[in-house]
Amino acid sequence: MSFVRLTKRVWFSAALCCSLLAAQTPESPTPSNWLQSLWNLPVTRWLSPFFSIPDPPPAAPVATPFTCKVPPLPPITDPEAQEFEASATTPDTGGLVPAMSRALQKFQQLVKSAGGIFTLKSAYRPPSYQAHLQQVWFKWMELRNNRDPGCQLLRADVEAEFKGHHLIESQKPVTSSDHTRGLAFDATVLMPAASSKTRCIVNLDRLAQIAGIMRPDIARDPVHYKLVPGRFARAGVHATAATE
Repeated sequence: MSFVRLTKRVWFSAALCCSLLAAQTPESPTPSNWLQSLWNLPVTRWLSPFFSIPDPPPAAPVATPFTCKVPPLPPITDPEAQEFEASATTPDTGGLVPAMSRALQKFQQLVKSAGGIFTLKSAYRPPSYQAHLQQVWFKWMELRNNRDPGCQLLRADVEAEFKGHHLIESQKPVTSSDHTRGLAFDATVLMPAASSKTRCIVNLDRLAQIAGIMRPDIARDPVHYKLVPGRFARAGVHATAATE
C-alpha cells in the first residue's frame, strides 16, 4: 500500500468517526467519554495498529474524615443547672445554710487579719449541676490519654470544661455532696510566711477551726472546707462522709 493511499484512508476514517460521534447524541461529551466512544467504534479498531487511545485516569480517592468513637459530653438540660452554668464564675453563697454562711464570713475575716489572701472558688451547687460535674469528670478520665486524631477536638473541649470547673483527677465528684446541701465551699488560701515581726507561721487549719469549719481531706482535696461535725445538728442537717 502506497503512502498516499494510506494517508487518504486515515483521513477518511477520522472524518467518518467524527460524523458518527456527532450523530450519536446532541450533547457535547466530556473528553474522557469522547475518547472512549471513539475507541469503541469498529472503524477505530481497524486503525488500532497505527495509534492507541490511553485509558482515562483513575478517579482520585475520596478522603474519609476522622471520626471519634467516644460519645460527646451530654448537654446540660436542667434549667437550674443551665442558669448556674451561665453564672459559674460567681460562686453561689446564697444557697449556703446560715451556719455555713456565718462560718465562711468569719473565716474570710480571720485570713485577712492574718495577712492572707482568700479566693472563693465554689460554694452551693444544685444537685443537677453536681451531676454535670460528675459527667465532666468521667468523660475526662475517658479521654485524657486518648490520642486518636478524630477525638482531639472533643478531648480539648472536655479538658477545658474539666479545668474550668477546677476539678481534680484524684477526686471524683460524689453524687450526694455537701455542696448541694449548702454545707461546704471551695477556696484557695495563701498565708504569709513567718517574719521577724510575727516569728511564727499562721496555721491555716487552726483558723478554720476557730471559724467552725474544717478540711476533711487535705491531701486529696486541700481547697474543700465544710462545717465541723458538731455543728451539723445546729445547722439542722445530718452529717455526711461526702466531701466534694
